[in-house]
Parts: sequence; C-alpha cells; structure tokens
Amino acid sequence: MVSHLSGLYYALYFLATLLMIVYKSVKGNLTEAEVPLAASLVFMAGSGLLSVHFLLWQTLVLWADWVLSAILLVLHSLEAALQVVAIAAFIR
Repeated sequence: MVSHLSGLYYALYFLATLLMIVYKSVKGNLTEAEVPLAASLVFMAGSGLLSVHFLLWQTLVLWADWVLSAILLVLHSLEAALQVVAIAAFIR
C-alpha cells in the first residue's frame, strides 16, 4: 500500500514540477528590480570575502578545498558581473 502511494506521490510531484517549469518559461520573471539585485550583490560580496578567507588564511586547506573555493570565486565573479549588467539595464 505504501509503495503505491509513494509511486503516486512521485508521479504527482513530477507533474507539478513540470507544470511549474512550463509556467515560468511562459510567464517569465516580471518582478526584477534594482534593490533586490543590489542587496544580493552585497551579500555575494560578503560570501566572496568569506571564501577568500577560507582559501588564504585558514591553516589547513586541502588541495580539493582550494580547487572548490577557486571555482566558487569564479562563479561568484561571473554572477556579480551579470548582476551589474542587469542593474545597469534596469536603470536605463
């Protein structure tokens, strides 16, 4: 009985997720504003500083930690650049 409900739950969850993706692609994100993007940019700067702190000033940093932190910093930099471009597009 439980396995049948589990299968039904997964099927309904998949259907709901699929419908949500279709709705988002049709509707789009029409609520973008400058203030939330700027706040996100500030929080990301703090997160980047913490990543640099972990990368440079921690005493025990493994090679894998170094690689993952470097990837994180590259992705944060890319996201920050895209946010600045989006804010500039919204201001114009």
